[in-house]
Amino acid sequence: MSVVETNEDLRSTWLALLERRQQLRADRKLAELALSLIAEMGNGPEHREVLRELNDAWRDDWALTLGIASLLIEQAGRRGMDEPALTKDGPAWWAAAALQHSLDALSESDQEDPDVAGSLLAMLGNALRLCGPARDAEAQEAFTRAIELDAERGEWWYDAGLLDKWRGRFDDGFAANEQARWRLGSERPVLWNLAICATAIGKGEEAVEAWEALGVPARLDQARQMPYVAGLPPMLIRVLSRTPQTDATSRLPRKAVAFELVWVAPLSPCHGVVQSPTFRDAPIDYGDLVLWDGAPVAAHKISEEETLPVFPLLEILRRGDERRWPFVALEREPGAIQGLERELPEGTRVFVQHERVAHHCAACEAGEPHEHGADEPLAASPQAASASQTTAGSLVRGKLIVQPMQDLSMLREAWERATGARALSISLPAIYEQLGDAKRAGQEHQAWRGIEGKALRQKAPS
Repeated sequence: MSVVETNEDLRSTWLALLERRQQLRADRKLAELALSLIAEMGNGPEHREVLRELNDAWRDDWALTLGIASLLIEQAGRRGMDEPALTKDGPAWWAAAALQHSLDALSESDQEDPDVAGSLLAMLGNALRLCGPARDAEAQEAFTRAIELDAERGEWWYDAGLLDKWRGRFDDGFAANEQARWRLGSERPVLWNLAICATAIGKGEEAVEAWEALGVPARLDQARQMPYVAGLPPMLIRVLSRTPQTDATSRLPRKAVAFELVWVAPLSPCHGVVQSPTFRDAPIDYGDLVLWDGAPVAAHKISEEETLPVFPLLEILRRGDERRWPFVALEREPGAIQGLERELPEGTRVFVQHERVAHHCAACEAGEPHEHGADEPLAASPQAASASQTTAGSLVRGKLIVQPMQDLSMLREAWERATGARALSISLPAIYEQLGDAKRAGQEHQAWRGIEGKALRQKAPS
């Protein structure tokens, strides 16, 4: 039988099952068939409401509840762990409620049985983890109680370590994954999380050992006591950000959460140095040493031929020493800002923003069919960007990256000379604030507002 014929058979069986939807609440065998079909058909958003109905109907049946919760948690797990939970509703919340109900309904003997209560508690811990940080204490308690019932279940240690990693408890995450490794052996997910947690807490030798067990040619950087893997290509990570207070022209609401993509130069498969700035209000910026998770959460198309995976930020390991100063400009001639970096002191970088970001969407989280506009996450180039393909009167936002030992008086002279000779109006308040020139800094802030105001007037319909 071909794959197409198999899929058609599954689909026809599913449609026939839906005709008996009311019976799913009372017929256990029919409910089991529904779960098997949903798993075979990929457990997609279109199955969510049936799962919710089953979840509500069978919460007194602990075995069926485990099967339903597993599918709901699988759906919830497709949302990146770096995405904020927008509602207190959804597959993870439904699963958690049913699992807790099943636990409360257990007999005294089942409450001491690791195959019953322990399995429900471990599943509850995973559901609560996916409900977000607000339910972290409950998730921790669920895993603790499960492990107390049977400390030899390596998968429960692993799941507890997964929770610790995502909540930034890297010491606990490392210890839990060590426990998992002793019981499960050197499984790939366990080794990855060991390496990540070890890197976060400065256990360089342990991180190197985990990478080597994964077949990654790591070595210990003796100067920093951190793992190092040579020859890794640039990577993309994403970070949540908001519209900065200084931006009066953004199309996104002030409090809208969005993802920005940044390039990093990896020092290992899970940590490296940020090589492009963030342009919105974000916790990381150019030059920061950061840690990311090993499982991609998105894909980003960088050309017609190439798509790169995007990884979620876990932690800031060390702030960069560079100064990161935003500027805004209005070009009177197309491309007036091009080549500015070449006229500044060596080591100074000029990055230009292309404002395309994706705000975090409730419909995406709910799995509802919908469409987005043209906006999507876009990473600044790791090379100095320029304002090519612009038109006269284009608004340009960017950042000036200044090395920590740079003489700022010399930089000011070079900046004013280079920008004064170009067909653009530009504002960079930070350099004057750093030099203690309060009057000029105030003028720059006024200029900033004037540039944005002119850009908004030019965009307004006549």
